[in-house]
Amino acid sequence: MPNFRIETHEDRERQLAEWKGYFPGARFGTLRDITRATYQELRRALEEGREESIQNFLTANPYVIQYAIPHSGHHGVWVFPKQMIKPSAKNGVAGLIPDYLVVSRSSLGFFWHVVELKRFDRQFANRKGDDLSIDGSRGVIQCQKYLSHFNDYIDAIRINIQAPELVQPMGAILLIGDSEAESWQQNELRGNFEKSGSKISIVSYRRLIYSLASDLRLKS
Repeated sequence: MPNFRIETHEDRERQLAEWKGYFPGARFGTLRDITRATYQELRRALEEGREESIQNFLTANPYVIQYAIPHSGHHGVWVFPKQMIKPSAKNGVAGLIPDYLVVSRSSLGFFWHVVELKRFDRQFANRKGDDLSIDGSRGVIQCQKYLSHFNDYIDAIRINIQAPELVQPMGAILLIGDSEAESWQQNELRGNFEKSGSKISIVSYRRLIYSLASDLRLKS
């Protein structure tokens, strides 16, 4: 008969320590990190309205970011906040610093994404829903620049952020707005952008709220 070994607390801690060390310098998060307090802190950060509040929360609670990642697998997430992927030039041209580089894991392996944050109270589409909002347009342009730079200079980025394991990102994720506050026109424009074949995913913070609440119910 097969010899089934019961996993002990020490086994789990050893495994988590091993996972954490996969990507030195990253903040590592797992399902075990979330509590009801995490949910309350997320809502508080979003309602404060400042990007800085959201950034501070997600950096302290990296597992929550994986709810925005397609096909994350929920096997843990490794988060690199504010990495300079392109230094500022001597002529004054600004460098490139995405809010996060994120590594997620599924049964198919490890996947990298670039994540850019905008405010919870700013939608991707304008009020009429016939074009992008200022924040939506700015976020898309930023994500395009990040992906283009990765495509052209990934070896230099590996050196800049000291991550030799880095591979080409699967895409970029723009976290912006609240799907519950969108008009149908705004929702339609966001959906059409998603269907356009772009490597940029537009994710509402409402997905984080719902997904976190769902996992907390499963944990309880």
